[in-house]
Amino acid sequence: METSMKRFLSILCLTVILVSFLTAAAPLPNTTFTLVQGLPATMNVGDTYTVIVQVESDQQFISAQALPSFYYPGRGVVAVQGVDRVGSGTTATLEITYKAKTSTANFQDVAPYGTAPVHFVVGVRYPGGYVAVQDYLFNVTVP
Repeated sequence: METSMKRFLSILCLTVILVSFLTAAAPLPNTTFTLVQGLPATMNVGDTYTVIVQVESDQQFISAQALPSFYYPGRGVVAVQGVDRVGSGTTATLEITYKAKTSTANFQDVAPYGTAPVHFVVGVRYPGGYVAVQDYLFNVTVP
């Protein structure tokens, strides 16, 4: 009986090891974000510039999108459109156009003073719930 018990435990351990190899989690996607064009340090009232980010992935994603965020919403520099979104793929080019709306001379709440902090966020959603995110911050002066 002792031999059959050892054999049983050996088979059980081998089964556990094999199952752990077979059910190992898939590797996380390798996502690359490349800032093709950002915002300039200075924009004049009425100027428009487009932020462009190229996304590349070694695995298929469900969707990718870019969103603007502002410390001074509706003042200084504003987004002309609210979101850029693409569906499934392994590459995407995301763009959001910004317009200099008013002077930032009186913006004294956040350093560097006299600038509008413009936050640009890109997110890529994968099957299984994994999300890769990259954000960009531009401090823009509007004289």
